[in-house]
Amino acid sequence: MEMHSSKKRFPVLEIAKINLRHNALLSIVVAVLLCLVTPLFIGTANLDHNSAAMPLEMFVSLIGVVLLTPVFQPEQNEEIDDLVSSKYFSTAKVHLIRTVYSAGMAALLICVFTVSMKLQSCDVTPVLALGTIADALFLGSMGMLTSAVTGNTVIGYMPPLLYYALNIGMGPKLGSFYLFSMATGSYTAKLWLFVAGILMMAAALFYQRLRKRMA
Repeated sequence: MEMHSSKKRFPVLEIAKINLRHNALLSIVVAVLLCLVTPLFIGTANLDHNSAAMPLEMFVSLIGVVLLTPVFQPEQNEEIDDLVSSKYFSTAKVHLIRTVYSAGMAALLICVFTVSMKLQSCDVTPVLALGTIADALFLGSMGMLTSAVTGNTVIGYMPPLLYYALNIGMGPKLGSFYLFSMATGSYTAKLWLFVAGILMMAAALFYQRLRKRMA
């Protein structure tokens, strides 16, 4: 009886383990592969500070899209949604747990990649890692919010990828929301991207919870 009560009070770790195993494993594998293939597309050795920002901003930041966009995907299947809804732990809390570990995994992979560049004699600093995390959260939260609003994860991937393409086409004209600003020596945009990313994640979680209550 006491053990059962303890599980009810502290189910967070158990829920995270189950979701990591059944829902997040493929996304994590794809994110790791993206990091591994990045050096095939762009140099990651002996780069100066501005040049070192390019592989991080232009490739590694995309892991945010891979990891955060599918947060709501399991419940988009009605049978799984009914099963999750029948548990004592609310669906909203499950979504929050998924969001936290997805964002955490993105940050961890970015930090590992930055360290690997440092070992290859690149002039990388914690600022570059933090700026890349801001990009990843911004792009990922855009996909997450779209997935919540449309109820479709596949559609959720489209806006962040279109915005990424827009950045390649328009460049610094996007101002405070330019994804590749560190390569030009500017870092102010990263704060705006980080704040916008957090707000979009919160909006996605709130909308999903509201949608569930109204269903």
